[in-house]
Amino acid sequence: MSDRKGSALIELMIVVLIVSILAAIAQPRLSDVLVKARAADAYADMQVVRVAALEFQANQNGWPPDAARGVVPTGLDVYLPEIFSLVKSDYQLDFDNWGRSPFEIGVTLITTDASLGLNLLDILPAPKWDSGNKYSWVIE
Repeated sequence: MSDRKGSALIELMIVVLIVSILAAIAQPRLSDVLVKARAADAYADMQVVRVAALEFQANQNGWPPDAARGVVPTGLDVYLPEIFSLVKSDYQLDFDNWGRSPFEIGVTLITTDASLGLNLLDILPAPKWDSGNKYSWVIE
């Protein structure tokens, strides 16, 4: 038996190969987890708008007016957290006041990321629907 110190080049190459294989296996799962986390964050933002609209309705005896996407409706800002924004890096929120029966109001998420939208649909409670890059959740 020899008294060599250190490791041979072939041993180092084998370790690098094993680590590369493990990283290749883990990467797709990591991507899925990240998209699901972004969808959960988007759902939480939609929930914030929902609660603010319900509080507005309880205090004002009516729903906030409709506004353009990414714009907070008049009077709703009082019920939203101070640093809350309807515009995020990968989506925008739109408060909708359709003013018709049976559904009057909802929150719509607009995104170009289809995987984000599809994962969001998996966690949104009913009634909900999607139309292209818009994913809507009916509040009432």
